[in-house]
Amino acid sequence: MRRQCPTGPNSWCKFQKAKFAGIKFVDKSPALPNSVVNSIKKTYMDLCDQKLLKKCLHGKTQNCNPSFNNVVWSIVAKETFVELQTLRLGINIAIILFNSGFAGLLSVFQKLGVLTGPELKMFYWSLDNMRIVDSTRHSKPSMKQSRKKRRANKKSKILKFEAKEGTTYKPGEF
Repeated sequence: MRRQCPTGPNSWCKFQKAKFAGIKFVDKSPALPNSVVNSIKKTYMDLCDQKLLKKCLHGKTQNCNPSFNNVVWSIVAKETFVELQTLRLGINIAIILFNSGFAGLLSVFQKLGVLTGPELKMFYWSLDNMRIVDSTRHSKPSMKQSRKKRRANKKSKILKFEAKEGTTYKPGEF
């Protein structure tokens, strides 16, 4: 697995440093048990795939589409410490919202014995319907083209600014 590590004298990998220096490497730290290595090796190798890693270059790793994490953090603020029980409750609610929308909460209320009126059902239905309509609208080719054009304009402005001022910030660089 060490073939994925950076090579040379400045590598953080002790094996690669020793290999570069021509010294025999002796690992003194306790290794993971073979059962653990065997169970995680396939996943590790999949994550180390060069095609996958190339997608992470240049800081282009964030997906702005609604995701499960986005749903979780909209319920449980990550800037504020919460107890484990609160976090678990927020995650469970996020799972319901992510998989079934707001209408999924109605069955939870029913199992808890909370009486819900037709107004709440209609409100949740309208929220879910607005989300679907919004998602459909954003996935249209014309909207995608519009977003592409806006990104190109923004990038053009940034490049002009960098040419004038110089690089001031890059993700992951210090």
